[in-house]
Amino acid sequence: MITHLSSLWLVASVAAPVLAVLLLAVRPWRHAVMRATPLAALPALALALAGPIGAELSLPWLLQHTLLELDLVGRVFLGFTSALYVASGWYARGYLVKDANAVRFHLFFLLAMTGNFGLILAGDIPTFYTAFALMGLASAGLVFHRGDADARRAGRIYLGLAMVGEVLIMSGFVFLAVAGGTTEIADLHRQVFSLPALLLLLAGFGIKAGALSLHFWLPLAHPAAPVPASAVLSGAMIKAGLLGWIRFLPLGEATMPGCGFTLISAGLGAAFLGTFVGVAQKNPKAVLAYSSISQMGIIMTGLGIGALRPEAWLEIQAAVLIYATHHALAKGSLFLGVGPAHAARTRGQRLVAGAGLLLPALALAGAPFTSGALAKTALKTNVAFLPEGWAVALGILLPLAAAGTMLKMTRFLWLAWPRPGQATESSARGLWLPWLGLVVAMLVGVWLLPGALEVLPKKLSAEKLWDALWPLLVGGALAALAAGLRRRFTADLDRWLPAGDFGVFLEKFLARVGLLLPADAGSHHAHDHEGQPAETDSRWAAALAAIGARLAAAESSLRSSPVGGALLLLLIGLLLFLLAITGT
Repeated sequence: MITHLSSLWLVASVAAPVLAVLLLAVRPWRHAVMRATPLAALPALALALAGPIGAELSLPWLLQHTLLELDLVGRVFLGFTSALYVASGWYARGYLVKDANAVRFHLFFLLAMTGNFGLILAGDIPTFYTAFALMGLASAGLVFHRGDADARRAGRIYLGLAMVGEVLIMSGFVFLAVAGGTTEIADLHRQVFSLPALLLLLAGFGIKAGALSLHFWLPLAHPAAPVPASAVLSGAMIKAGLLGWIRFLPLGEATMPGCGFTLISAGLGAAFLGTFVGVAQKNPKAVLAYSSISQMGIIMTGLGIGALRPEAWLEIQAAVLIYATHHALAKGSLFLGVGPAHAARTRGQRLVAGAGLLLPALALAGAPFTSGALAKTALKTNVAFLPEGWAVALGILLPLAAAGTMLKMTRFLWLAWPRPGQATESSARGLWLPWLGLVVAMLVGVWLLPGALEVLPKKLSAEKLWDALWPLLVGGALAALAAGLRRRFTADLDRWLPAGDFGVFLEKFLARVGLLLPADAGSHHAHDHEGQPAETDSRWAAALAAIGARLAAAESSLRSSPVGGALLLLLIGLLLFLLAITGT
């Protein structure tokens, strides 16, 4: 009976948003379905809170044997992901009440929810990949939602990188399945692991996780998307890359020095790059996007330690799960807090909005007695597993990264803080309750995770309290210094360090070599939904046409000469070589 009930629970978690999508197609029911969107995530939330570990459902007739299952890692990911979808779906009902494209938003939101829950519960490669691709494509619709030039540009970049990532992941899965002799995730690493699979999956999931040099879609997509979409993009969907690494890398099974040091180095680089560029932004959602890049970088260092010390992976994994949950709930609270902060009209509302922004900001910076301090302590205790030189370096760099987080949070609070006379919404109803509920979940939820209470005694020592406090003081001092120098240095830093950094510089380089046309002289400033300035770029249509013409000419040349055949043979030879070196 319990097995049968848990199977129904697994089905309901994925089927509820699918059913909502189908009902959304019935015009008379659309309003009711949009009102009920947050309810579609409740079966998944209930499964995460009360479902039995080890619950499993096998469907041999679907996708060559679909397998859904709930393990400890899946429970944690499903918990914070479903909580974010409940809060964001509830929030969207008030946020989009006057939006002419609200039906389209709910359609893509529910499809992304289906894919997100599906990939968390997937027990086999085909199911995981199908759900991952569904989530990626549907979330592109959320980025495109606003429909202006900035949203179209961000959506194209996001969709392009998402598709590149999916190709890399699919290729990695092919090598992984050949090396492992199975498509079931739990059995993959019992055989020889494939080196090409490792490289492809590191890069493919790195795009979704916002890894260094693959991150530039984040600060473009988050400001373009509506606030409730940004909350799940940054809090939940970005974690799909992290979950992919946990599921498909042989963490706990093999020592991977190259992979470990790569993850640690790239993670630290992302942590400091996110601070360096994030503090220059004028859009609070762009600041939060760069904060996500930094925080995911810190989580990557934990995975890097696990790749170096497989015997300690269970302890390291517990710290990674605590940190991921903390970041998801805190970042979701900050994104959803943008709306109430700009809608606050009375002094009381501004006080509540300010406190509701301050709490997750301090938690994200790792202030003492917050979930952030718990997460950072849990992660830092694993630094001792590293070789001495690396341990010393991380002991210095991680607190400096925390100071950078405080600097970014100060910048965000300055931009988003509720002020008299700035209210942009005619009504704040529908925004406050889901946001404040998520703030409460952030304050309480992390402490309920496995291993969290074991970290608590380490966290309450005087040394640990000081370790958590001094980066905040340094970050606050840097913020005060920056504020004092603001009048002397009046240049717009965001013009030198624009949102999208590497991507924008790549655009400029392509323009110089003739693949992109120069920016139109008539380019202008637009404003996003929150009233923040955003750079528009009308050159993309002509640029894409120029690239298309060049690609068409190249294709014609290849088809009319032996070069195409030679390239095809070369690709086939490369594929056979990679298959040969993996072993079967």
